Amino acid sequence: MPNIQTKSLELVKFPATFGDYTFEFIATSLRDEKLLFTTYKERSFCLQIIQRESNFLIKGDKLTRISPVSIIQNALKSFAKLHNLTLTFSNIETKNESQKPKGDLKILKNASYFEKDFKYDKELWIEVGFGSGRHLLHQAKENPNIQFIGLEIHRPSIEQVIKQCKIQEIDNIIISDFDARVFMQLIKSNSVGRIFVHFPVPWDKKPHRRIISKSFIEESLRVLKIEGSLELRTDSENYFAYSYETMQALEIYELNIRKNHDLKISSKYEDRWKRQEKNIYDITLINYNESKEKEPTPKLTFDKKVNFADIKKRFTKHIVRDEDCFVHFEEIYQASENSGMIKLSLGAYEKCEHKYLLFKNNMVQYFPNVSLQIVQNYKSHQKIKEFLYVK
Repeated sequence: MPNIQTKSLELVKFPATFGDYTFEFIATSLRDEKLLFTTYKERSFCLQIIQRESNFLIKGDKLTRISPVSIIQNALKSFAKLHNLTLTFSNIETKNESQKPKGDLKILKNASYFEKDFKYDKELWIEVGFGSGRHLLHQAKENPNIQFIGLEIHRPSIEQVIKQCKIQEIDNIIISDFDARVFMQLIKSNSVGRIFVHFPVPWDKKPHRRIISKSFIEESLRVLKIEGSLELRTDSENYFAYSYETMQALEIYELNIRKNHDLKISSKYEDRWKRQEKNIYDITLINYNESKEKEPTPKLTFDKKVNFADIKKRFTKHIVRDEDCFVHFEEIYQASENSGMIKLSLGAYEKCEHKYLLFKNNMVQYFPNVSLQIVQNYKSHQKIKEFLYVK
């Protein structure tokens, strides 16, 4: 994470603007943790200001992270210049001082785009965890009439694929950095031709984090067209056995298994496994059922005014649990008498979202983005409203 350090820091009065960045306000927790709400060309995120024994650390806030990383780097540069800081450490300098994004960032979409604006005018193929992007880029070039969606949470991989799309003039890829286990719930039924899951992390010690699960397979079957396929490729014999057993339990019509089958393109990880003479396992699940379209989930909005001062008085760190979802109220940050933020986690146990509640002008909203309209999030949202609107 980009960061700078300085021995002394005297904050200016906010809001304050330097270049393209406006530093709106400071929100401080009971433990004196500070979040600096920052805007850049209509995009908002936070910087963290941490006072340590001998210095101050200023870095990007992980929960509100923004891409490309150059936005955070340049925000830290602007912050340092605004405060005339003498830095004792910095990892934000780059060979290209302008640090311009490489490629068209328009292909990087947040998950809410697929709720509201995505058009289903082409058949979709989805790759989960595309890594270096070799397979995704190859498939997109080989199939120009297919719309590809690449899901990946590793930022350097995302930026590398965006760069390659520009270099190779590929225009049929959209990228999202959202958790695939939740993402599938946003996709229209019977719209996807193929889903690729190549070399996922096995998570042998934390199996609840695996991408392959009963719920993921069921969602994949719902979005797949008739004769569409979910294709798992793994070097882990344990993951292969677990996935096969999970798919078999669902009484799927057809499962095809292959071992050490070569594809036209291989990832750098697959090349490594082959050099080590490891076995490669393929499971292909083929769908033969047409699925009903999902009932829409109500919007997750707050329609009543709230008093932040009152909420701060009764705030405690606690967890509200339900059968298939939860809300964890983690921390509260105050910016002024009646404005601030609450850090929380919400949603399904195995695939929760991490958010802030932003309180301003007696209203509240999710930040950095609205929670997705899925069933578990809606149930958690109701729990949050019960806490906020208590009389």
